[in-house]
Amino acid sequence: MFERFTQAARAVIVRAQEEAEALGHDRIGSEDLLLGLAGEGGIAADVLSSLGAGHAALRAAVRKTPRDGLDADALAAIGIDLDEVRRRVEESFGPGALAGGRACRRGPERGHRPLTPRAKRTLERSVREAIGLRSRHLGPEHLLLGLAGEHDGGAAAALRRCGTSPNAVRAATLRALRDAA
Repeated sequence: MFERFTQAARAVIVRAQEEAEALGHDRIGSEDLLLGLAGEGGIAADVLSSLGAGHAALRAAVRKTPRDGLDADALAAIGIDLDEVRRRVEESFGPGALAGGRACRRGPERGHRPLTPRAKRTLERSVREAIGLRSRHLGPEHLLLGLAGEHDGGAAAALRRCGTSPNAVRAATLRALRDAA
């Protein structure tokens, strides 16, 4: 599958891995792919930014998205600052202490992180999007269209927190591709 990826799309995957590592995620999720897209520039990043979902806004939204079962907004409503709790726990027990598994004992490992099943489906959708648009290669814009096909995962939740939706992202991406042609 990766042989069809452009250099820019490969850079997004590398960036997603870096984002996952920075956030203490043990696997690359759809939200990490979204952050990779927003942080790498180009059409996909421009589309996201135009919808109010630039890199900084998305990163804040991803941090609030309950990947680990902890809902930052719900906890804030009762006076608990999840970011402060995480900071203090990591200060006492090491980076990634709330992540569970091996990360809890040794901190998140550097290097390769596998894709979550949802992220794998996103990449598969991205290939279908590229084929559907009769593109010979798969670029970041196809990855964004693949993410826009997800309506219930971390990426979709982050987009909604930024005031947009997967459907709006899809429409804006297709419009940007038409304008660029």
